[in-house]
Amino acid sequence: MAYLPAWSGKPWTAQEIHGRKLTHLLLSFARIDNEFRISDLDVRIKGVPDTVSAQMITERTWAEVKQIRKKYPHLKVIVAVGGWEGEGFSDMVATGPTREIFVDSVVEYLEKHQLDGIDLDWEFPVNGAMGVIKSRPADRQNFTLLLQLLREKLGRDKEISFCANGAPWFKEVVELEKVHPLVNSINVMAYDFYGPWCETTGHHANLYLNENDPAAEGGLSADLAVKRLREAGVPAGKIVLGVAAYGREFYQVEPGKEGNGLFQKHQGTIWRGGSVPYKHLKKYYINKNGFTRYWDEVAKAPFLYDGTTFISYDDQESIGEKCRYVKEQGLAGAMYWEYLSDADGELLTVIANSLNG
Repeated sequence: MAYLPAWSGKPWTAQEIHGRKLTHLLLSFARIDNEFRISDLDVRIKGVPDTVSAQMITERTWAEVKQIRKKYPHLKVIVAVGGWEGEGFSDMVATGPTREIFVDSVVEYLEKHQLDGIDLDWEFPVNGAMGVIKSRPADRQNFTLLLQLLREKLGRDKEISFCANGAPWFKEVVELEKVHPLVNSINVMAYDFYGPWCETTGHHANLYLNENDPAAEGGLSADLAVKRLREAGVPAGKIVLGVAAYGREFYQVEPGKEGNGLFQKHQGTIWRGGSVPYKHLKKYYINKNGFTRYWDEVAKAPFLYDGTTFISYDDQESIGEKCRYVKEQGLAGAMYWEYLSDADGELLTVIANSLNG
């Protein structure tokens, strides 16, 4: 599975999609408007009246999707709703009538665009992106009711999935034991474990937890994220493991005892949000411009350091390790954010070859 940005700042054409290496393409993002309907244009942003989102699905997207469907008839094209700071979920699920409005609009939307399903990227019920978007305690039960209604009205022919956080608290905000029978997959965002918001540098997409990690107690890793879902009753065959086609940058980092900047204090980032696309890492950073690539054998994670700047990321080796893990654990597959950050398909090729081998 690949999440594909479909907004104006991320142009692409059908010819750029390596459809034979994918089973699912998730168009990102539709939003929820102030009438509780799925929408490409009029979206809810922090209480502001309906307005055009910077991350809306543009009209030109649908012409390209038609070409993709024609070229790759096996490929399932899914609409992803929400995204980080995607508002409107909590209000929409709060009552029976508003859930009906949304679900009916989804049925119409999928039919209009001839799509294969919907992915709910609500970040997150109850938690509300750590207070950034509206949330309420009742989100937990209301999310289940939404999924029940979606499955009832979409039937079994359409796919339903949702994104999961890898943290211990996620099982407290979603009724995992009730919702997993209703969906085709739960897509684990096994990345952003570390970022500029943390006190120290660290691996943002590690497969396993390094015992030297300052956050080792209750820490984060792809393996722990999967285990937490399994402990909550989610079958392995419903879990899709997320990998990252981008790195997280930390600025003004001291070398530390090991001389590589890992688990050291930092002073923020110079990249917007600290997110560096893999295509830029490959072209300008990996063993270039003073940066050295290091490998954490315990965490199965690469990182870069040039004496002051530290970057945690996924590469061919780490993704190969994760794909082996997917097969060993009997998981449903792998997904990644996002397609255009790996536009030439280097990371996608590793995923496709590993999972199909």
